[in-house]
Amino acid sequence: MKGFALFLLLVSACFLLANIMVNDHGYILVAYDNMTFESSLWGMMLLVVISAGVLWLALIALKILLSMLSIVYPVSSHAKKVKSRKLFDRGLAEFTKGNWRRAEKLLGQAASISDPSLINYLTAAKASHEAGNFEASATWLRLADTKTPGAEMAIGITQAQLQLSSNHLEQALATLQSLHKKYPRHAYILKMLKQVYVRLHDWQSLETLLPKLRKLKVINEDEHHQLETKAFQELFAQACNYGRNRSALEDRVQPANDLWAKLSHSQKKDQEILFRYAECLVRLGVEDKAESVLRTHLNQCFSENLIRLYGKISGIDLKKQLLFGESLLNKRPNDPELLLALGRLALKNELWGKAREYLETSLKLRRCVDVYNELGHLLTHLDEFEASARYFQEGLKLAAESATQLPLSARL
Repeated sequence: MKGFALFLLLVSACFLLANIMVNDHGYILVAYDNMTFESSLWGMMLLVVISAGVLWLALIALKILLSMLSIVYPVSSHAKKVKSRKLFDRGLAEFTKGNWRRAEKLLGQAASISDPSLINYLTAAKASHEAGNFEASATWLRLADTKTPGAEMAIGITQAQLQLSSNHLEQALATLQSLHKKYPRHAYILKMLKQVYVRLHDWQSLETLLPKLRKLKVINEDEHHQLETKAFQELFAQACNYGRNRSALEDRVQPANDLWAKLSHSQKKDQEILFRYAECLVRLGVEDKAESVLRTHLNQCFSENLIRLYGKISGIDLKKQLLFGESLLNKRPNDPELLLALGRLALKNELWGKAREYLETSLKLRRCVDVYNELGHLLTHLDEFEASARYFQEGLKLAAESATQLPLSARL
């Protein structure tokens, strides 16, 4: 209904306009110098409309012509940017496919036509690096630094990534340390720095960095514990190696003691770290010191490795050492590893009956090659050769069974 009303209004307007044009043609006279131009009003208006239409069509034709010319030769900055963008997109597609040389060529062409973006420079650097053109890669990074001010961090991270991928660890370390000074809380820089320390076996630097990694949640608790354990395992191994080259006993244990003294209270209660320290002391020939350290901490941080080591070493007072071990039975009466340790300590105290009781009880709880061997040696000492031979045979049989159960790759 509304459309029909508009149609009637339009028809009425046309009739009105036609009536005006018929009744009054109007008159226009244009004179300039000796020239005159005469026309009716409506003829003049028609001429203006036709002229405007011709001009509009001419502009469209010119625009189409310029567009066609820009395909052959980019004559405008806009056309250059469009072509550069197309080349960059093609180069990026080749980059994702792993066609490094093709990507490097296209990205280089894109950069030569128009001012490229930072991503163009960085992707070209990566493509050149993957293609083995390290000099070109470095050139692209220098251009990125020159042409795109304020992108120092992105360029530095890319450079460190390329150095890591090519195993230039010392160079990567220098790059990351420089970035770390300027951006000390940047998570990804910290993560890469951690990787470099691990690959360089720089355990001291890694141990120093670990608290910050944990605080900023760059790594989770499990990874923090694994890295901390690994770091101290290697640091105590290094301390042991340093100590072996010294003649005086105090000098031999000094590196390990210094490392232990720097640990926090919670770190000293860590089972694995405590084991590495005590093991280091044993290797340096100070079993009495190792026994004292273990006796101080075993109540709070008991583990199979710690109690096994405690049963093997000899402190200053063997009787006191056995009594302490027996005190642990109150909390762990059926622990086979503790009973084995007590059996060994009883043997050192020449308490043959008690040693046999502990070892046989441990064997009832768990079959173990070490227990079979200890019982075999004990019964040989007690002249019970038949029983001794039986224990040795059982131990050999268990050892053979354990070996055959290993996967083939482990046995190789």
